[in-house]
Amino acid sequence: MFSVAICEDEKVILDFESSLVSEWAAGAGCTVQLDTYISAEQFLFESEDKEPYDVLIFDIQMKNMNGMELAKKLRARGCDSVIIFVTGVPDYAIEGYEVGAVRYILKPVKPEVLNGLLDSAWAERKTKAEDYFVLGQGADVERISFEKIIYIEAHGHYVFLKGVDFEREWKAGFSETALGFEGRGFFCLRRGLLVNLAHVQRITRTDCLLDNGELLPVARGVYKELNEAFIEFFRK
Repeated sequence: MFSVAICEDEKVILDFESSLVSEWAAGAGCTVQLDTYISAEQFLFESEDKEPYDVLIFDIQMKNMNGMELAKKLRARGCDSVIIFVTGVPDYAIEGYEVGAVRYILKPVKPEVLNGLLDSAWAERKTKAEDYFVLGQGADVERISFEKIIYIEAHGHYVFLKGVDFEREWKAGFSETALGFEGRGFFCLRRGLLVNLAHVQRITRTDCLLDNGELLPVARGVYKELNEAFIEFFRK
């Protein structure tokens, strides 16, 4: 799912941009969740409890709070969505760098220009998705950044995940779960225990010291391979 929000205070333009996004999605074979807002104030009120959008398309020159002010508020909250500004005045570029927006479209919006930016954002989104472990529990789905996972361990018929300042546990086969961690910088210390080498501070023949202060046991005969993997990981 690729989520896009458009904030534009002119209904005719809002409808036109919405149609362009829908046409792009159909051509790209992408499933899009598209939400529209008629003002910055409406966006702030109605999107507060929603998951962050992948792409935000903001008109800069809106009444009351403009698109640039809205973007600054969102960045201050930690929002890292791709921001595309639509404007009739190409004088906002320098200010736009402050909110990490280097994507501008001049009115009237040309479909080929918007399509190119959406193609780029969609490609970034797919690449970014590869850096996340997707944990599904019933109807709930959570994306967890691999870099924030310290280790995963088998707990009977459950898998325990130790993260940076958080923990998760769910019912699943460990071997099947571990397949999703291959090539991600994780090492098998013993059967049923994978550690993220990025969080390892020191290794010995019997244990592994993590950056959170925990010690994990190292299986007999694994030290040589672990040492080589540890050195190779940090060389990269």
